[in-house]
Amino acid sequence: MAPAIAAAPVVLAISAGGLLAGLPHGAIDHALTGRLLRLPLWQATAAYAAVAVLAYVALLAGGGLALAVVVLVSVAHFGWGESQTQRALTGWIPGRIVSMAMTIAGTGALLLPLARSGDQFRGIATAVSPWLADLIVATPLRMAVASVWTLAALITVTAAQRAHQRQIAVDVALVALLGATAPPMMAFAIWFGGWHAIRHMARLLTVEPRCAALLAAGQPRRAAAALVRQATWPSLTAATFLAVLIIGTVAAPDLDTALAQTLRVLLALTVPHMLIVLCLDRRPTR
Repeated sequence: MAPAIAAAPVVLAISAGGLLAGLPHGAIDHALTGRLLRLPLWQATAAYAAVAVLAYVALLAGGGLALAVVVLVSVAHFGWGESQTQRALTGWIPGRIVSMAMTIAGTGALLLPLARSGDQFRGIATAVSPWLADLIVATPLRMAVASVWTLAALITVTAAQRAHQRQIAVDVALVALLGATAPPMMAFAIWFGGWHAIRHMARLLTVEPRCAALLAAGQPRRAAAALVRQATWPSLTAATFLAVLIIGTVAAPDLDTALAQTLRVLLALTVPHMLIVLCLDRRPTR
C-alpha cells in the first residue's frame, strides 16, 4: 500500500510542481547568512552548504531518531512561520497559549495528512527505520496528532473571532480543508509552494536591506522586483538539482528506498534554512 501514494502520476506531478514553486523562498539564504555572520558571500555560501552536509550525515548516521527530530523541528519551523506571518499581517499579538495554538494550527497541511494516512508512509519509513514505521502507523499516535491539531485550531479560531481577526480563522479553515482532503504528499507540496513560500518571500521584503529600503520608500513593486532578481539564478540552480533528484527517485527500482533517500536530502537542505529564519526572527527589530 505504501507506494500507492507516491506512484500516482498526477500526485507526483502536482507535488513536484509545489516543491519547485517553493524553491525561491530560500534562494537568498546564502546572502542573508553573509549579512548575519558578516562574511564574504563565498564564505557564507560554503558555511551554508557545510551545515546541510553535516545535517545529511547526521540523518544517515542517526537513522529514524535523527529523521524524527528533524521532521519535528521542520513542523515547528512551518508553524512558527505561520504565526509570525499572521502577526505581521494583522498586528494582533495574542497571549502565550493562543500563540502556541496558532503555531500548531498552522501545520495542518503536515499533521492532518499524517494523522489520516500514516499507514501510507510505512514503506518509506521502513526504509529509514522499522521502529519509526511502527510509530507512524500506530493508531494512538495518529489520534493524538489529530486531537492536538483540532484543539489548537479551535483555540485559534475562537480567539481570532473574539479579536475580530476573521482572516486568521479563514486561514485555519483553508489549511484544514487541504490537509483533510488532498493526498498527503500533494497536500504538503501545494501548501509549501502556494502558501508557506509566498508568505516567507513577503517577509523577506522586510529583512533584505535593498528591498526593505524600497518598501519603506513606498515602492513595493520595485522591492518585489529586486527580490526576484536576487532569487532568480539560485532558484534555477536549485530547480535543476531538484528535477534531477525527482527524476532519479521516480526511475529507481525500489521507490520507497529512493523516496527515503530523497527525504533525507531535502530535510538536510532545510536545516540551514531553518537556522537562518530563526536568526532573523530573533532579531529585536525587523
